[in-house]
Amino acid sequence: MLKLYHSPGSNSTRILWLLEELGADREIVVVKYPRADSSEADPRNPHPHGFTPALEHEGHLVSETAAIALYLTDLYPDAEVGVPVGHALRGAYLTWLFYQVGLTEPLVYMKGQGLLVQDRAMGGLNESMMQHIRHTLQRGPYLLGPRFTAADILFMSLFEMARPLLGDCPVIDAYLARADRPARRRALALDR
Repeated sequence: MLKLYHSPGSNSTRILWLLEELGADREIVVVKYPRADSSEADPRNPHPHGFTPALEHEGHLVSETAAIALYLTDLYPDAEVGVPVGHALRGAYLTWLFYQVGLTEPLVYMKGQGLLVQDRAMGGLNESMMQHIRHTLQRGPYLLGPRFTAADILFMSLFEMARPLLGDCPVIDAYLARADRPARRRALALDR
């Protein structure tokens, strides 16, 4: 049985959405999210820093959003939202999963904190990254063309939260409109 440690309004909502897309049986354990200094972490949460999401499966812990997304989509290889090993799109799928957590999310965070104006190199990287994403979505409708995947869940969740930081961008707006999926609506109803 899958056990998701979830804190409402946190990144674990993305994993709720993914679990709904997969139709996976699971237990949801609602935990308190820690303060910014990592204090007051919920002792029930096995994540090493008390953050969410954290996932337990058959006695094993998986933490970090992209790792959990990959783990779950590999666990359900026939699911439409994953790309199985050996498939022609596997490399692109892995690239977008880790592009989101390794580059896009940190740069969006830096932009939100006003740090990109202080660091010209990172500001330039942010512009280049957003140009790459916009170009990819113009060919879309999703990151892997016609195929909606867990990578889209990660990007859509981030872009929805950070929409004011992204400026005028009809391509991103159209992409976010495609996030209105039945599984997402079910996940948001559970996000309490």
